[in-house]
Amino acid sequence: MTLTWTAWQAIAVPLVLAIGAVAVLLIDSFWKSASAELRHTVVTLLTSAVLLFGLVFVWAQRGGFKVAFCRPAVEGPAECSFVFEPLTAGLWAVLLVGGLGVVGLSTYRLLASDVPIGEYHFLLLSALTGATVLAGARDLATLVIALEVVSLPSFAMVGLRRDRRGSEGAMKAFLVSVLSTAVMLFGVSYLYGVTGSLYLTTIANRLTGLDPDLGRVAFAAGLFVIVGFAFKIAAVPFHAWLPDTYVGAPVEVTTFLAVVSKSAGVAGLLVLVTAGIAPDGSQLRTVIAILAAVTMTVGNLAALRQVEAVRLLAWSSIGQVGFLLAPLAVGDAQAVVGYLAAYVVVTLGAFGAVAVVQRHRAGGLLTDYRGMVRSEPGLAAALIFFLVVLAGLPPGLAGLFTKFAAFQAVIDAHLGWLAIIMAVNVMIGLAVYLRWVAELFRLPADDPFSVDIETPAVAMLSLFAAVAAVLSVLPSVLFALAT
Repeated sequence: MTLTWTAWQAIAVPLVLAIGAVAVLLIDSFWKSASAELRHTVVTLLTSAVLLFGLVFVWAQRGGFKVAFCRPAVEGPAECSFVFEPLTAGLWAVLLVGGLGVVGLSTYRLLASDVPIGEYHFLLLSALTGATVLAGARDLATLVIALEVVSLPSFAMVGLRRDRRGSEGAMKAFLVSVLSTAVMLFGVSYLYGVTGSLYLTTIANRLTGLDPDLGRVAFAAGLFVIVGFAFKIAAVPFHAWLPDTYVGAPVEVTTFLAVVSKSAGVAGLLVLVTAGIAPDGSQLRTVIAILAAVTMTVGNLAALRQVEAVRLLAWSSIGQVGFLLAPLAVGDAQAVVGYLAAYVVVTLGAFGAVAVVQRHRAGGLLTDYRGMVRSEPGLAAALIFFLVVLAGLPPGLAGLFTKFAAFQAVIDAHLGWLAIIMAVNVMIGLAVYLRWVAELFRLPADDPFSVDIETPAVAMLSLFAAVAAVLSVLPSVLFALAT
C-alpha cells in the first residue's frame, strides 16, 4: 500500500504531532547542559509551534477531501481507514485549540511545580496524536487503537506528580479504561463477525440488509462498542472514575482531560455513529438519547452538591457530555462540533481561573472565591463570563446558541421527551453555575480574597475571554466548523 501526495496531506497533522512528541522527549532527555528553565521554554515553544502548524494546515485545507490507507472494495467505493473532510477539519480545530490552551495554562503553573516538563509535553502531544487520528479514522481497528493512544498518555499525565491522590486517580482511570477497552473489543469482534468488515462505510451498508437474528446480534455488538466509548467520555453510569481523577491530577492535567481527552472521545463516538454502526433510524440512536438524558441529569444534580471548584467542574462536565450526546443521538454533526468548540474555550477559561486561585489558596473550596468581585474585579469578571457561557445565559451567547442548536436538532428528530429533559437540566445548570457566581459577590467572614495574578495568567485568561466573546458575537463560526 503506497501513500500518494494526497494521502500524505491527509495524515500530515497527526504525523507532525507524533514527530513533535519524539523531538520534545529527546530535547528534554539529552540537552542536560541547558538550565531547566531554558529547556522548559524551548519545549513549550516547540509544542506550541507544532500545534500552530496543525491549525494553519486545517485552515488551509478545511474544504478539502483527502483519504489515506485505502483498498479496492468488493462492493461499492474504495474502503479507506483514514479520511480528511470538513468534519475532520472541524474536530481537529477544536482539539488543537484545546491543546494550545492547555499549553498556555502550563506556562503559568508548571514552572513552580514538581511535574516533569519534558514528559508532560511528550505525553500531551502523544495524546493529541491519537485524538487527531481518532477524528479521521474510518475503520474500527484504527478507532480502537487511536482511542488507546489518547487514553494511555492521559493516565500517565494524571500520575506525573507522583503523590498519593494523583496515583489513585491515575489507577482508577487506568482500570476503567482497561475494562472499557475489553467491552469495546468484544463488540468490535461481533460486528466483524456479523458484517465481515471493519470499515465503517461497509458496516453501515451491510447492517441495513441483515436478517432479524443477525440484526439483534449487530445491535448488541454496537451497544458494547458505544458502552466502551461511554466509559471514556464518562457518560452515566460509566462515570464514577472521573471526579476523583480530576481532583487528584494537577490543574493543567485536569484541564487537558476535560478539554482534549473528552473532545477526542466525543469525536470518535460522533464518527462511529454517523458513519458506521448507527445509521439513521437505528435503535442504537435511541440508546444514545437515553444515555444523554441520564448523563445530563445525574451530572447536573451531583454538581449542585459540590463544595470544591474542581469537583464541581468535574460533575458539570459530565452534565455537558449529556448535552453533547443529545444532538449526537440524532446525527447532527454541526450541532455537536459547534457545542464542543464553545465548551472547549470556556472550560479552558474556567480552569484557568481555578488555577490562579488554587496557586494561592490550595484548598480549592467555593468559599475561597468570596470577595473576588471587590478585590480582583478583572479575574471575577472573566470567571463570571465563563460560567455564564457554560450556563447558556446572556451575554454568553456562544453557550446560548449552541444549546439552542442542540434543542433544535432534538426537536427536528421528534424526540420531544429528550427536549423536555434538556430544558429541565438547563434550569438545574443555571443553579449550579449561579451558585458559584453568588460566592464571588459574598463578603468573606475573614481573610479577604487577594491573589497575585502573574502576566502569563492574565494573558491566557484575557485570550480565552476574548475568544468566547467573539464566538458570542459571531456564533455562526461555531456551526461552520463542520461544513
